[in-house]
Amino acid sequence: MSRLPGRGWVRLLTTVPAVVAMVASTTAMTLRPPIQPAIPHDFPDPAVLAVGKMYYAYSTASRYGNTIFHVPVESSTSLTGGWDHARDAMPTLPAWVADTAAGEGSVWAPEVTAHSDDGYLLYFTARSASQNAQCIGVARSSSPKGPFHAVTSKPLVCRPGDADAIDPKPFTDTDGRHYLLYSSSHGGDATIWLQQINADGTRTIGHRRAMIRSDRPDEAHVVEAPSLVRHRGNYVLFYSGNSYNSGSYFINYATATSLCDSFVKHSGQFLNQHTLAEAYKNPGGQDVLHDHHHDFLLFHAYTTPTRRAMFVAGLTWDDGNPILKLGRAERTDMEPKE
Repeated sequence: MSRLPGRGWVRLLTTVPAVVAMVASTTAMTLRPPIQPAIPHDFPDPAVLAVGKMYYAYSTASRYGNTIFHVPVESSTSLTGGWDHARDAMPTLPAWVADTAAGEGSVWAPEVTAHSDDGYLLYFTARSASQNAQCIGVARSSSPKGPFHAVTSKPLVCRPGDADAIDPKPFTDTDGRHYLLYSSSHGGDATIWLQQINADGTRTIGHRRAMIRSDRPDEAHVVEAPSLVRHRGNYVLFYSGNSYNSGSYFINYATATSLCDSFVKHSGQFLNQHTLAEAYKNPGGQDVLHDHHHDFLLFHAYTTPTRRAMFVAGLTWDDGNPILKLGRAERTDMEPKE
């Protein structure tokens, strides 16, 4: 996600090289965790939007005191902390959402993008009452904090034959075409799909195409949380593999030179709990933020058996190779900029 310009979509990220990742190794003998949570309470599937000098962070539904927020949102002038008290960005669910979806964790993986003069669009996952499956919806607000209201009376993506459709992420290519990425499973194996959408971001166009499938043993039939970026004609698709609570959840990426080409997965794992010195479990649900000439990887990881906190790591590049920055020395990159 890039900082808000005067008009238009802001999902296009143009500064991320798409070659081989290099992650500085950290052993399990490390006395201090290599990274600390940016939001320490439960904040799964995080996404951050930068608007002006403010950051807005969104997460999957979570409990705050005795109240469940469908789409928690917090704001701060710094990625490293100072986040204000959460509020619910979508307190009223669309009519198509099942009544049981009012519970904790049942509205998943929100993503907010600025959209022209119409304000902001929220893409989210919830259970459809009529389909009895997870589907993708879209809502609109004049403020990044909401309240967001449904744009249509039906889900944006809810295909018969798919077990679920989850983890929506919008993307705008350099030719101005808009897309929505999401994950769904069919026949037991998950696929990440690319679906073109109209300029308003509220209607699908044409057929979807498969980007990657869960075809590796370490993925355990799961690929999800897609985040697509572009640099110098190359595309990088970040994704999470394996089950989110398996103990083997990880972040990886795949690359291609064209959206019509086959995406080739990096042979290893870009980030896993070994990268985090075993201090935090099941890192994943990631997103990428570009802001003030810096790149950041946002993700969640378990800090307790029931809490997935939000983490922010720096991304730098060495001859086209992404490097994950987990140390305290990079903290200043995440502070407010003039």
